[in-house]
Amino acid sequence: MTAGFGAAAGRSTARLGETGMSKELQNVIQRPAAAILLCLLGSGLLLGSLYAGRNLVGGTDFLALYSGARLVGTGHMYDPQAIWKVQAGTIGRYGESLLFTRIPCFGLFLWPLAQLPYAAAKHIWIALQLIAVIAAVWLWPGSRRAAMIVVCWSLPVLLCLADAADTTLLLLWLVLWRRLESRNRPVLAGVALALCIAKFHLFLFLPLLLLRNRRWLVLKGAAMGVVSCLALSFAAGGWRWPIEFLHVLMRPGINPSLAGMPTIHGFFPGFEVPLVAVTAILICVAILKLDYLDALVATLAGSLLCSYHAYVMDAVILVPATILVIERHRSRWLSFVAAVFTTPLPWVAMYLRGR
Repeated sequence: MTAGFGAAAGRSTARLGETGMSKELQNVIQRPAAAILLCLLGSGLLLGSLYAGRNLVGGTDFLALYSGARLVGTGHMYDPQAIWKVQAGTIGRYGESLLFTRIPCFGLFLWPLAQLPYAAAKHIWIALQLIAVIAAVWLWPGSRRAAMIVVCWSLPVLLCLADAADTTLLLLWLVLWRRLESRNRPVLAGVALALCIAKFHLFLFLPLLLLRNRRWLVLKGAAMGVVSCLALSFAAGGWRWPIEFLHVLMRPGINPSLAGMPTIHGFFPGFEVPLVAVTAILICVAILKLDYLDALVATLAGSLLCSYHAYVMDAVILVPATILVIERHRSRWLSFVAAVFTTPLPWVAMYLRGR
């Protein structure tokens, strides 16, 4: 039995070595993996359960999604009073900041689930989010073992599950994009990427990355996906939905707990404009000078920093970036930075800062 375990560990090490991981990270991943996973997954679930318990007062993100889906076709998807009425009638309370903040097609996608009682719909939704996370790990085109460890360590992922947020789907769409592109299916890769329009503000510099690297077929697929989503949005929300959607996004109450945002807007309020401009310039330089995957890492990190509305949960978009750094770089300092952002520590600090 011991010999069999040693042989399996040797094969795993060989596969990890093929991805270009540093020897130090290979050792970290191989030897104490089971203990690390159990300990950190347990602590992460504990933190996630505490977070979910805190949200019982005002509901979770799914309450906003459920409310918007219930109002598909009524012309009131972005009417705060209509949303709050649905929430109060559903669970006896409402969240003032829990308005529907997705374009209408995503409410249409959720409409079948919204026909169920809220409790049943929420349980099904959380199960779907968990399946999305598992699928993202399984479909990662590089080291599946590294992807598993990074995802299981990720506090943003665990908080998404605890809060029943749809942000975990962004992780799946990004992984599908990378997998399909690596399998030479660029148009389908672009269609998968188009679904990230659910939170378009987290991907501000991604079109520039694709243009710079002449990913024309990916852009074609993304354009097809976005046009389809917009067409469905007009069918579900009527002709005035863009204006109503903009009004919701501009409401002051839609951005509570500014200090909890892992963005320039959250870290340096009052200095956003110059700092975002400098960051944007640095990202553009990175896109011009770095290879495609390194520029992708910079693009995802920079887009999160420059976003106006983002919380710890939205940092799931950095999971693919972290895995790419671990897989591709032997640099000790880059490995250290990736390791730090893999652990829950910086995200716990950010979460506590926002309370």
